Amino acid sequence: MKKKTYVLAAVLAALSLSACAPASESGEQATADMEESAQQDTTEAPETEEDTQDSEEAGSSQAEASDEKLNEIYAAVREAYGERYIPSMELDSEMLENIYGISRDWYEACIAEGPMISAHVETFMGFKAVSGHEEDIAAALYDYRDQQLTDGMQYPMNLPKLEASQVLEEDGYVFFVMLGSADTEAEEQGEEAALESAKANNQIGVDVIEGFFAE
Repeated sequence: MKKKTYVLAAVLAALSLSACAPASESGEQATADMEESAQQDTTEAPETEEDTQDSEEAGSSQAEASDEKLNEIYAAVREAYGERYIPSMELDSEMLENIYGISRDWYEACIAEGPMISAHVETFMGFKAVSGHEEDIAAALYDYRDQQLTDGMQYPMNLPKLEASQVLEEDGYVFFVMLGSADTEAEEQGEEAALESAKANNQIGVDVIEGFFAE
């Protein structure tokens, strides 16, 4: 009887060892797989000089149109204002139509920028108009300007900028220039002085644009 008991115990022990062995091997394999996966996840491709250069160029890029003259005018306006050029957010065709009422069918090329911060209103727009639509673009810009002056909720500091803004039509091109931030000293002297300062500063951009079309 004891002999049978020992034999049965030996068989059970063998079965127990046999059953545990695959589980142990499976656990070791799973652990190895997890370690390999973690190593792959934490391994990153080294950043190349080309990647760094592309990133820097993307961060410093400026608006660009398909019309060379428009690009030249835009660059000259930015240069004229230097650090005082406020617009930094590109306005796409959907925004131009929904906010300003300017149809994409009215222009061949454009550069349009507005302020990144809602407290500002500084805006530059330049359009190479489709023939026959110059007046359509200009009318939409005038309507927008008038609406902002009469119905728009504006910070007091922005009213002189709006009043000083201008719409220009030049040989197939249409521009909206609202870049006339009043000087601090003028603002301290009152509304009239602030408006005159805003007009003078806005005229900087207007003069640059008109210089490209002077005969």
